[in-house]
Amino acid sequence: MRCKLQPALTILKHRNRHMHVQCLATAPLNLAEHPLNLNNPILTKLATCRYIAHFDQIHCLLITTGMSRNVFAASRLLVISSFSLDPPNIPLAYLIFSQIQNPDVYSYNIIIKASSRTSRPLGSLHFYQKLLLQGLCRNEYTFCFLLTSCAQGLALQEGKQVHTHFIKHLLVGSVFADTSLVSMYGKCGDTGNASHVFDEMPYRSEVSWGAMMDAYINRGFLMLGLQLFAKMRCLGIKASNARLVGALCACAKQQDLVLGRIIHGHLEAMGLELNVTLGTSLVDMYSKCGAVQMAMEVFSGMPEKSVASWNCMISGLAMNGRGHMAIGLFKDMQASGLKPNGTTFVGVLHACSHAGPENDALTYFLCMRNSYGIEPTVKHYGCMVDLHTRSGKLDKATEVIRTMPVKPDTVIWGALLGGCRKHGYAMLGELVGTQIMKLQPYQISGCSSLSDLYAMGGRWEDVISMRRMMLDMDIGREPGFSALTQ
Repeated sequence: MRCKLQPALTILKHRNRHMHVQCLATAPLNLAEHPLNLNNPILTKLATCRYIAHFDQIHCLLITTGMSRNVFAASRLLVISSFSLDPPNIPLAYLIFSQIQNPDVYSYNIIIKASSRTSRPLGSLHFYQKLLLQGLCRNEYTFCFLLTSCAQGLALQEGKQVHTHFIKHLLVGSVFADTSLVSMYGKCGDTGNASHVFDEMPYRSEVSWGAMMDAYINRGFLMLGLQLFAKMRCLGIKASNARLVGALCACAKQQDLVLGRIIHGHLEAMGLELNVTLGTSLVDMYSKCGAVQMAMEVFSGMPEKSVASWNCMISGLAMNGRGHMAIGLFKDMQASGLKPNGTTFVGVLHACSHAGPENDALTYFLCMRNSYGIEPTVKHYGCMVDLHTRSGKLDKATEVIRTMPVKPDTVIWGALLGGCRKHGYAMLGELVGTQIMKLQPYQISGCSSLSDLYAMGGRWEDVISMRRMMLDMDIGREPGFSALTQ
């Protein structure tokens, strides 16, 4: 009796569940009277567990009835502890798995999938090695969960090894498996192999197209991602909300207003409800493409708005020179009862640097900390530096940088350098430019601004030296964007 209960006692003692340990130690060992399937009353109760206290009680009952030694019952314990509990308890799942004498491939698949969701996803490879040693036959789910682990851990070499096992076990051609391969290669940054697997797929689902799109977009190949989306639509494949959001985000980054409008028209033609995520993505796209009026129309028509929705609209107005409107919208947000976050105040401070007196910016900066308990980040300090440099108060901007508790980045130094160039502070500008060159020597804006400062001071030898250095380092002008092309 004591021997049979020892595994459960060990688990519960480790988790400081003394009440359950005492209950379990005195419980009689009875065999289950019902067949071990999903209709078993104990397993039915187990399926409803959402909290650990309830789970512990049923876990005890399964052990006292002898059912926990059955692989099927143990697998149900694994599923609930790994995915259904709030929050999931992966360490407990590991303990339960360790007590299964002869786990089957289904049990291994569960624990591999659970491992992929931890902070150390490559731990699933350890369980795969145990599965191989046990001589069990793998299936496509085993490989797909392993690929998810490799993707989460950005482990490209391990992912390629799993791909080799794929081919060895003739699992190539399965939509589920091939899509997992595309996703793994994409998340690990190998768009070449992702594209090769995608092109070889005999059949592609909407998820397959989405995985390839995400691979391109995440690597910065925005046009390739958008072209793939357009091709998917031409083939009549219905795009999910997630795919539409991804395409809109790519349009925003690429500043492709034409395709963005086409996607918006598609949403309206399909009669899709403008939920918070889609609406916010449209607002973001229109704002970044310079179509502020369209962004406002979408924002006003949204039946529900999240903090992110308000943030996008406030930032959109600020970046398009509508500072007064952005500040007014922030006041509307406060009146609506929604609590702003740090991103909200970045937009508000950015708006203040384009409109309104400096005192307003300082008021909002203090309000952020005192009223909402939000500690300023480097972005907030950067807005304050930008505000002072625009108004020519470089002494205040320098003081902000000197006293800020976080280390200034190239964006903050760049804002100060821009102010030096605009207002003719050559000596300070040279010091700031040198600092930028140390932090990011290949940044075009820092080199160009420093060269312009030398030119303003008539230091033509320094200008030539800087230009020659830019040529030697192959630093070219960054491509610009004109709203006229839209």
